[in-house]
Amino acid sequence: FIQLFFLINYYRKPYAYIRKREKDNYQPIYFKPKVSVIIASENEANELVTNLPAILSQDYPDFEVIVVNNGSTDETDELLQSLTLNNPHLYHTYLPYSNDKAFGRQKLALTIGIKAAKGDVLLFTEPYSKPVSNQWILSMINEMSDQKDVVLGYSFFTETEKFFNRVARFDNYIFSMQYLSMALKGKPYTGTYRNVAFRKQLFFDNKGFASFLNLENGEDVFINQIVTESNTTVAISSDSFVETTMTRFSLWRKLKKSYSIAKSFYKSSAPAFFYIEAYNRYFYYLGLILLCVYGGIIQHWALLGIAVFLFLVGLIIQQIIINKSARYFRSGKFYFSLIVMDIIQPLYNLRFRTRQKKGRR
Repeated sequence: FIQLFFLINYYRKPYAYIRKREKDNYQPIYFKPKVSVIIASENEANELVTNLPAILSQDYPDFEVIVVNNGSTDETDELLQSLTLNNPHLYHTYLPYSNDKAFGRQKLALTIGIKAAKGDVLLFTEPYSKPVSNQWILSMINEMSDQKDVVLGYSFFTETEKFFNRVARFDNYIFSMQYLSMALKGKPYTGTYRNVAFRKQLFFDNKGFASFLNLENGEDVFINQIVTESNTTVAISSDSFVETTMTRFSLWRKLKKSYSIAKSFYKSSAPAFFYIEAYNRYFYYLGLILLCVYGGIIQHWALLGIAVFLFLVGLIIQQIIINKSARYFRSGKFYFSLIVMDIIQPLYNLRFRTRQKKGRR
């Protein structure tokens, strides 16, 4: 029953929300302020050459793209200079490399980009991410109105043949449904800098990253600090999606590390709330196994049949809900592999958290 509760009330909610909008023929309120797209990049020239053109070619009347070269030693600077020749709305600056960890370099790079921004609205993404549509900016900003200051977007991972990629895609899907569903319920608690927008004034009104300068990572803490029930909304139309190239385990580890640091400082109990669901999976499967074993030992075939019936019904319901949603959110299909993902995804997260705690010592 706990699993069913989370499936219906949380993992299904974003998909149900977008389908209701389609059924109601929702028409967005076109709100077109000047937008500054901000990207902080460190030695990611290969990613920029692939992904930056999709951002520069957005169909939006007034926007700029600011790339902060975060101490790169590859061809990032040459690439940006070359792209600037044909893209007058592209701006870039250089942050010299430093070993000083008193102020996290990513936060410093983002702060420089924000201070240089001329737009009233800031839209963030990463060098290894790109919008799937030239309507990305418009789709994100359409959700913003006079009452909304923060828009939480969605980013999916690209598919590869590597096993870790399949786990990462499932994990990213689950995490995304968690923060999106909580926002839809009026209890926002986080987002991702791969796809998030907020008003520039909000950054200065909240003193930027000042309250957690000592953290090496953890820019997500700022999102947690500024989101409220009244000022936050989500953008999950397909045009608002951003795809993230996930071919390296090291990148996934980096993202998980950043989130692991950030959630320790959240003012929300949402992460702990979703731990209940994650670890309840083990009790659910263990209970079914014990029921089967006990039914077999005492040769109570009706009891064994009930256990098998509960397992099949639970699996079918889970597959229907997860696969419909995951298909829309471009996270793949999960049939019997769903059982495997259910079991190993919390173990991967436990592994990342354990290593993170050891790293703090």
